Formats: sequence, structure tokens, C-alpha cells
Amino acid sequence: MQFRDNMHCILIRQLSRSFLVFQLIYNLSKMKKIIYLVALSFVLNSCNDDDITFTPYNSVSEGIVLRTASDFENMITGAYSYMIKNGGANGYGSEFVIDSEVMTDNLILMVEGRNTNANSFRLINVPSSSSFDYYESAYRAAETATRALDQINNLPKDAQRDNIEGQALFIRALNNFDLVRIYSKIPTQSSDANSSLGMPYLDKVDPFAKPSRGTVAESYAKIVTDLERAKALIATANQNTAGKANRAAVCALLSRVYLYMGDYAKVIENGNLALAGNAVCPRASFVGLWDDVNSSGVLFKLRIDQVDGVTPGVVFSQTVTAGIRSEYVAQKNVADLFSATDIRKAAYFRTSAYNGNVYNHIIKYDGRLTGNPAIVDIKVIRIEEVLLNMAEAQYRINGGGLAFLDQVRAQRYAPFVSGAETGVALFNAIMLERRLELAFEMDRFFTLKRLGLPMVRNAVEGDFANGLGTKVEASALTIPAGSTKWQLPIPQSQIDLNKNLIQNPGY
Repeated sequence: MQFRDNMHCILIRQLSRSFLVFQLIYNLSKMKKIIYLVALSFVLNSCNDDDITFTPYNSVSEGIVLRTASDFENMITGAYSYMIKNGGANGYGSEFVIDSEVMTDNLILMVEGRNTNANSFRLINVPSSSSFDYYESAYRAAETATRALDQINNLPKDAQRDNIEGQALFIRALNNFDLVRIYSKIPTQSSDANSSLGMPYLDKVDPFAKPSRGTVAESYAKIVTDLERAKALIATANQNTAGKANRAAVCALLSRVYLYMGDYAKVIENGNLALAGNAVCPRASFVGLWDDVNSSGVLFKLRIDQVDGVTPGVVFSQTVTAGIRSEYVAQKNVADLFSATDIRKAAYFRTSAYNGNVYNHIIKYDGRLTGNPAIVDIKVIRIEEVLLNMAEAQYRINGGGLAFLDQVRAQRYAPFVSGAETGVALFNAIMLERRLELAFEMDRFFTLKRLGLPMVRNAVEGDFANGLGTKVEASALTIPAGSTKWQLPIPQSQIDLNKNLIQNPGY
């Protein structure tokens, strides 16, 4: 089949004349045939962007393989693209930024908005309709990276091959990590977490495989193995273009993974490697960071271009004639956590009226200063998170961490005077700063989960900026510590395709 000047051609251009991977699996359950086409489109140098032929994978000759470094680079670009958006499914560039916040105490449903994701906000997740709709995107990205790794020996051993291999390992590890932290327990969450159900780790390409779930400990061991291999292979800082990982990004992700595992010495070790040659985004550049004026402090981001048509900001709000119409806003108690001297207040919020009512709108993903609204790069890992990981780890090792904490605080408050906290006050300051710095940034749900804490929403305040308005329903006020709701349900469509997948308890 050929595509001329349509959405498929746009995707092909985006993947830089890459190939796409789909799956061909037949499921005759309930007399319905579910067809997933596993196809490999290999673009020869003689092809042009307007004439792309897709060949089914199961009819491709074994002789058609990745041969050149350019072939592999295109494959890696395709894997990153799946992370942004996978067809109609959700990636980082569509729903992930809101999915990771909608079940937390950072947001409240704005009833005058479109009410999307409302069931997840109300803590009503079922296998047929759940928050964190990232399952398919994550596995497609991981599968694409694994295909590159399976054929990496076709390249001569040199620095370019090492970098390609390192990026593929990073992509595979990050996406498998996202899956296991969404659908499984986090190692530090409870005493039984490591022996509980993990997630299948896609490190082999087999369209007809029906993998089962191992343990959380097994999942994390494979994540660490891939990342440690990536760290030794991938290019060092500033040698990869925006939107692709480098060694600093790998080390930063390792600091996050080891924090989830409770290996605090490794958090410090990899954090220091990530920080080498990098610095916190200065206060003067912080507002511009979220408009993509700069990338200060960003260690890995997913680059979204105008042609992609992916609008992360839409999941938070839309600009309409009546003003900003938000999906979710910050309650007064959340906005009040940010002091008047905190630059993040200007970067994250716009307090304005919609239909005569004033709200604390979230503007972190509003978009760039030029171009289509709501299009903005997704900042996946920043130096500030690494420093906060290290502060928490140092506290747990010996009660320290103030120096790491103050590196962040010094660039957010003016004037800044260290609180010189110690003991419990220091731990509380670290956790508060984490909430402030990473607010609405795919962290809050996972922080509460890994610490084994309840999620408790404010029952008194409504959705208006002054605390009035519609309050949170009583049934949606809390996720108790230990609740099965911390582990999201495996999508029913995936269980239908793979009977070896065990559904999470409670669903």
C-alpha cells in the first residue's frame, strides 16, 4: 500500500525514512478477529518520501536486514517517536504528562472543562478504561530498540555503533521501567514488593510470544543491566542531538531507578556522573525553559516539532474565546505552597478567569512563544531531579543532603537564605522541594507510591483559585497506603491477546 501526502507520509518523514514495526496477531475471542499487522518497511536509497511500500513482516526475506549505521539511526529515531505517540495510542507527548498527575493531590478537576480523564481523577480505573494508557507505546518503543540490538553486530565495532547500541539499551530500559512502575509495586513501596508481580521485559522480538509476569526484583535487575551497559557505550554529553539520550541522561535515569530500589549509594554515584559538566537551570532562565526558549538543566527530552501534530499542553488546558479552559487546575492549598519569591510560581501557574470564575491554571505545557499552541518538548529528566534524588539518598545514608537541596533552592528563590535544616526538618524540606520542583511533571504519583504513603486530597477547597467552587467528591479523596489502586490494571485488550498475563489484584 502506498501513501501520498497523508498522515502516514508525515510519520515517514518524521522517522527520517525509517521503517515501522507492527504486529500480526490473530485473536478469535468472542468471534471477533483482532488483527495487528507486524510489518517491516525497509526504505532503500532509491525510494522517495512519496512512494513508501510496507511489506508484512512474516513475508520479508531473512536477507532484508539493517546494514548501515544510517539504517540503525533511523530505527532509533523510530523508537523515540513511539515514545512521543504511537498512532492513536498514548505516549509521553499526549496523555502521560496528565496520567501521572491526575490521581494525585496536585490537581483538582475543573468542572467547567471537558472532563476528560475524570474517571481516573475519581479513582475509578478498570481494565477496559484506565489511566496511564502507555502500555502499547512503551512496548512498541522497547520492541523497536530490541530489533536494533538484535542486529547490532552487522555494524563494525566503533564509536558510532557503541552510541547506537547505548541509545537502544536506554530506550528499552526506560520504557520497561515506566511499565513496571505503573503496573507493579515499586521496590521501596512495601516489604513484599520485590517478590510481587513484575512486568514482562521485552528483550526478545517474537510476535507470537505470550510472556508471563516475573517478579518486581527480576524486572528491575534487567532494567539496571541494560542501563549499566548503556552507560559504558553511549556517547558522552553534548555528542547527541536534542531528543536523544547521552551518557548524562543514562546516569540520571540510573539515579532515579536506584532511588526506587533503595540503593542510595548508587543514587549518589550515578548522580555525580550525571552532574559532571551540567548545572541547574538558573532562576533567570527558568520561565523560558518551559517555553522552549532554552533547555537549561534538561538531560533528556523528547523533541516535538510542529509537523508532528502532537500537543502535550491540550491535556491540561485549551485557549478558547472565554480564556483558558482547563481540564485540571491547582487547588488554593497547592498554589499556596509556592511562595511569592519562588520563580516556579510564574513558570507553572496563570491565575485568570474563565466564564467569570478565577482558577489556578497550569501553564507548564502551554507551548512555545511561537507556533501552534500546546506544542512543547517533553522534559523527561532534568538535573534538578537528580539533585533531589541525591539529597534524599544522602539523607537516608547519613542524615545529610542539605548541599544538594540548596543547589536547587538557590536558583528558585530570591533572595535565598538556606534553612540549614537538619534531622526530620531536612527530610521534610527535601520532599517539599521535590513536590514543588517536579510539580505536574510525571513524578508525584510515583513519589507517593515508592514511599508507601497515602494520597490525600484537600476536602475543604474547591476548584476556584480562592478555594471556593466544586470540591473533590468524598469517594475520590484518598488512595490509602497499601491500596491495590497504586498498581494500575493491565489493559484488558492485552490480557485478551496474552492469556499468560495475570491481572493485578483488585481488578
